[in-house]
Amino acid sequence: MLSCCLLLWALGLSAQERIARELHFGVLGGACMSNYNYAPKVTQDMAKGYTFGFAARYIEEKVFGLQAEVLLTRRGEKDNFDEHPELSFQRDFTYIEVPLMAHLYFDCGQKSEIGFDIGPKLGVFLSDKQKAKLDSESWETVKYQTFHQYQHHDMAVSKKFDYGLQMGLGYEFKINKEISVQLQGRYYFGLGNMFPDSKADVYETSNNHQIQIVAAVWFRSQIAKYLIKKKQRQLTNRK
Repeated sequence: MLSCCLLLWALGLSAQERIARELHFGVLGGACMSNYNYAPKVTQDMAKGYTFGFAARYIEEKVFGLQAEVLLTRRGEKDNFDEHPELSFQRDFTYIEVPLMAHLYFDCGQKSEIGFDIGPKLGVFLSDKQKAKLDSESWETVKYQTFHQYQHHDMAVSKKFDYGLQMGLGYEFKINKEISVQLQGRYYFGLGNMFPDSKADVYETSNNHQIQIVAAVWFRSQIAKYLIKKKQRQLTNRK
């Protein structure tokens, strides 16, 4: 009986502590540089893209929180034709991405902090688009030099679901008690393949790598504060 009472008391304290934490909402956007890692290797440059969307952050402890985002991201691949500058090929892929990250932050002054995020990112394929200049005479020679080098041009995206690990390091400045702005660099390492990857297929791997520079504006919502105060009153009335 005593142990049950102690457990209920501990759970009550834990609930009160969680209610006292902060809840932030944000909008973010920025540039995305990406390519795909193929095996056998395909020589590529980084393709330019973008990312933007919405985010929510729950501050659990003094230096720890949880962050979730919903993003529309244009990622891609760009073939390297250094020996044939008259040729070009870029294929862009549009995804809905959902990062779910742990947020670690450390104060570096009264109004600023350094933050580090890490966690899984999920993606759902929406569409793709090609931009190519392959109508020169040299293309007929180049495309047969290496069998696997250009096979991905015409391959359909067979695996619509992507997943991997994302991490980011950034600086955040608090304009006032309600609003802060953030600049962050991010790296994403995809673990899922985009194309078929059996031993009988052309590519064993076809996973995405991204480098992003994003800016965000964070708001400490009045609605969130109202909900927190309401929950605190409910807990008080139960005692």
